[in-house]
Formats: sequence, C-alpha cells, structure tokens
Amino acid sequence: MKPLRAAKRLKDPRDLWLFIQILVMLVLLPRLIRRKSIPDLLEQIDPGVGPGTCDPVLLEKTVGFTDTLIRYRIFQRYGKCLLRSVILFRFLRSQGWPVEIHFGVRKTAEGMDDITGHSWLVMDGQQFLEDINQMESYMTTYAYPA
Repeated sequence: MKPLRAAKRLKDPRDLWLFIQILVMLVLLPRLIRRKSIPDLLEQIDPGVGPGTCDPVLLEKTVGFTDTLIRYRIFQRYGKCLLRSVILFRFLRSQGWPVEIHFGVRKTAEGMDDITGHSWLVMDGQQFLEDINQMESYMTTYAYPA
C-alpha cells in the first residue's frame, strides 16, 4: 500500500495522527542513528512503559503502518529490522506494552567467518512480532532496557 493511499484510507483522525508520527520518526531516525550510539538513541526515544491499556487493535495498526512505510527503499538504508524494531519499540512502549529491544548476531550460511546482525522485540522473555524459527540462531549482544 502506498503511503499516500494508506493515509487517504485513514478515516479516524487518531489513526492518521499515528500514521504521521510513524512517518516522521522513520524520516528522522536515520539521522539520529548516524549521530548517536544505539544506547544513547534508545535512551532518548524511550518514553518508558506508558499507562496505555495494551490495546491489541492499536498494536495491529502500529505494526501495519510501520510495515507499510518501511517497505519503501528510502527507509531501507539501515535494514528493515533496525528501523522496524526501533520504531515499534518507541511506539509500543508508549502504548503500555512492556517490550525490550534486542540486538544480536549469528554466523551466516555462507561461511563460518561471516556474521549477520538483527534487531527484534522481546516481551516477557519471548520474541515479540517475530518468526520464532528465524530467531533461534541469533545470540543477543545488547538489550535495552537492560
């Protein structure tokens, strides 16, 4: 779904506002990543776990808007997983979801000396919004909040 088409389909002003906030964060995030270390960035954007009600409908909208926007090449310089996990970390915590963000590495299939990185969300000690089978081989190297 194209961002402008998606925005036109948003009839509830709260949905449009959420969509705009996610879009703005996606535009600003690459600049913040270049200027700050990951721990400093996360500390700056972490709203803490908000008093929200952990609304599953709002969760679905937040994930859907993020995934729709992140498909565009302009947002893929740092890889989808980094931007997606940071955006979702920030918005879901403000909605009351007690998520953590994890960063990890694993050896690639091409060779034992090559590694690849990934970032993902964790809630209650379990991967959250991730394919569990894909995550088995990643070793966490950093988690926030620790």
